[in-house]
Amino acid sequence: MALAALVGAALTLYAQVAAAPSAPPAPAGAAASQYVPGEVLVKFKPTAGTQERMAAMAARGHSVVASLNRPAWAQVKFGAGQTMETALTAYRNDPNVEYVQPNYLYHAAAIPNDSQYDQLWAFKNTGQIVTTGTLPPNPGTAGDDMNIEPAWDRITDCSSVAVALLDSGVNYAHEDLAASMWNGGSSFPNHGHDFVDNDDDPMDPNGHGTHLAGVIGAVGNNGTGTVGVCHKASIMAVRVLDPAGNVDTATVLQGISFAVTNGAKVINMSFVGGGTFDPLFSDAITNAQNSDVVMVVVAGNGPIGNANDNDAAGGARYPCNFTQPNLVCVAALDQNYALASFSNWGATSVDVGAPGTNIRSTWVGAGSNNTGYHTDSGTSMASPGVAGLAAMLRAFNPLYTFADTVGAIRNGGRSVPALAGMTTTGKAVDAMSSLAYINPPTGLTATVR
Repeated sequence: MALAALVGAALTLYAQVAAAPSAPPAPAGAAASQYVPGEVLVKFKPTAGTQERMAAMAARGHSVVASLNRPAWAQVKFGAGQTMETALTAYRNDPNVEYVQPNYLYHAAAIPNDSQYDQLWAFKNTGQIVTTGTLPPNPGTAGDDMNIEPAWDRITDCSSVAVALLDSGVNYAHEDLAASMWNGGSSFPNHGHDFVDNDDDPMDPNGHGTHLAGVIGAVGNNGTGTVGVCHKASIMAVRVLDPAGNVDTATVLQGISFAVTNGAKVINMSFVGGGTFDPLFSDAITNAQNSDVVMVVVAGNGPIGNANDNDAAGGARYPCNFTQPNLVCVAALDQNYALASFSNWGATSVDVGAPGTNIRSTWVGAGSNNTGYHTDSGTSMASPGVAGLAAMLRAFNPLYTFADTVGAIRNGGRSVPALAGMTTTGKAVDAMSSLAYINPPTGLTATVR
């Protein structure tokens, strides 16, 4: 009970901070369902009398809907010709106003109605058998999952944050992805770019990138297929992997530059190289950091039962072993939340674990099958869950920097015995705990009397 109370208090405080007067207006493109259109809630300063309050609203053509039975508060309706951003800015700049926010909407908790949701153990582990799964253990342990359903009660629409998927492309015509693709406008009508064939059509020829895209943002509550961490996303398809699954430094640099230039705030890269430090690749990650971008990468896969310690001499795997603070390296967990038998690890290089075995998601490339789904395993399947969480966190609080986002992912995770001494945090990602996480204050002292 004490822990539940603490988490509840953290969420209340988080909501207050996120909606504080110093916060920016609700982002353009925010889903209308997140707040009542045409209304704001205003708290006037105690020094503002009734006359000053009424004058402040009348001067803007606004009217009072209700007083909310709280002194100094008012539910205010603004004119049809004004935007939420305009109304919030006007009241934030009013010397008589202490606080203003949208009139947020909340929704009853509901399990997504996507037809294959019961196979997505990463989101809801009931100890079910993944019928198309090929790796043991299957079934796993109930409760060993990302704890995402409570987070979905707070936010499901992450489309205000572009997530660049540097991979084999994305089947952007897929029934469960078409509505979650990045809008590239007339310049990039196919939602990204292909740096393998050097054209503007990043269609996925083999399915790998499409699978990852579904983990990030397969459309939720459409009665179809699977669902992603985000029920609605903005997935930027950046094809850098050739048909054999290989990529070189030059192509990676182009892909990262494209993503950063076009506004991505999260980049997922599910590929690795061994051994040699690559200074240009490292510089590209630093440049992304300077543009406030979170980079999510994989620990890499080794032979089953004989995976790699990325910290061992000669064992470095890049980009996982780069050390920039905007980078999160992800290991794979199985259905019992043990380290997957193929997953690399590293006490100083790998940060967190996430579900990565028997993951059901969208599939099939080249537009040949827009209704295909597939079950796969690998650290490649673990990292997009973390990338989706990064997008969720940044959409939930638009003030979050890369450092805030990475901190919430790392510190908000759940301690898992199998990751102790195997990762920097010893934790598996936990969506609800990361959403509720608040950076602790520093520089405070207390005097006991």
